[in-house]
Amino acid sequence: MVDTHTMSQIQKIRNTLAARDFRLLLLSTFPGVIGEVADFIAQGWLVLSLTQDSALWVGIVSGARGAGHIGFAILGGVLADRFPRKLVLVNLRFLRAVTLAILAILILTGNVELWHVLIIAFIQGSADGLMAPSFNGLIYDTVGPTKLMNAIAYVLAAFHITWAIGSVLTGHLISSSGIWVAYALASVAFLISMVFLKIMQTSNTGQVGEESILLNLIQGFKYVAKSTPLRALLLLSVLTEAFGFSYLIMLPVIAKTVLQVGPTGLGYLTAAGGIGSLIGTAVVAALSDYRNKWKLLTIGTLSAGVSILLFATSPWYELSLVLVGFIGFSLVSYDAAINTLLQTISIDEMRGRVLGLYGMTWGFTPAGGFAAGSIANITGAPVAIGLGATIILTYTLAVIARMNGSQTRAQETLAGTDKEST
Repeated sequence: MVDTHTMSQIQKIRNTLAARDFRLLLLSTFPGVIGEVADFIAQGWLVLSLTQDSALWVGIVSGARGAGHIGFAILGGVLADRFPRKLVLVNLRFLRAVTLAILAILILTGNVELWHVLIIAFIQGSADGLMAPSFNGLIYDTVGPTKLMNAIAYVLAAFHITWAIGSVLTGHLISSSGIWVAYALASVAFLISMVFLKIMQTSNTGQVGEESILLNLIQGFKYVAKSTPLRALLLLSVLTEAFGFSYLIMLPVIAKTVLQVGPTGLGYLTAAGGIGSLIGTAVVAALSDYRNKWKLLTIGTLSAGVSILLFATSPWYELSLVLVGFIGFSLVSYDAAINTLLQTISIDEMRGRVLGLYGMTWGFTPAGGFAAGSIANITGAPVAIGLGATIILTYTLAVIARMNGSQTRAQETLAGTDKEST
């Protein structure tokens, strides 16, 4: 017999997936992630092949991507509030497809140089920064606030399933056919993702079109500056992206110089993170009714920091596979909780700009990769990764855990007041 909780979860899944445009957004995620992971794995391996295995140059190219993301993400938040979010996504994914196709041709014809990779990495990062607020805003637009965390869990599930499959596929393609094939795959995948977006109907109509973009930017910064929870969350995102997710940037270096595996081994390492994240997504979906999102955020971030620290010290490939899975499991809990908190705390008129600032923090992953690459060039990749994990753990214990306590007490007080009033 199926219990009441299980029936409730099944009904929630049906309600969320009943939204036609959310289903289309979800379907666009699969080819979109194929494009992301193929580009990601190919970039690290291409830079290593062009620079005689330089961890520093892996970090520099990653930093160029991060600079583009950071520089344009807040503008992406303004675009998400001013223009139809679907239109923003379609145009920017087309830009990404074209630039990746150009790089594939350069590699195939033997004309690729490191400066080509730097420029295209910057363009890809800029486009990603501009897209992120519109994509996250569309999730809210298609399902509303009450189903948001559940919908985010499904998007994360789609992301990590595809990331795992795409990682292995890309690793085998590079080994068998060359790096150019991975970039060609990424280009085609982004074009396919556009098809699902174009037939969506839901989008915002634009709320701040009468004002200048500069004023919109200033309003967004002022709004966040006045909110202690938003400031704490965004700073956590900066640190986690720079020192948590950036372990991914060093994976090619770890795979080649520490674990001594080839591109296929790198593909399996990347896939392990996707599998762990998928399991974490199932847990998050089951906890979508869990009221204390701050507690979920605290546990997820602390678990990620510990897992990354252990991964940094692992000399064995099999153990590293398991630890990368734990990292993915932990980071997906962090991702779902922080995304839900930022969107539900924000007012409608400012949601795009808050998501723009949140999206800007994603650019600190490749920027953190630059820092990690620089440190790794001197001390080795394990030390660089371990230092980043220590920074995450320190901030989470010092700030987020305390914020969790204050928010929990506030919820308990509110619940007590509600009981007295009834």
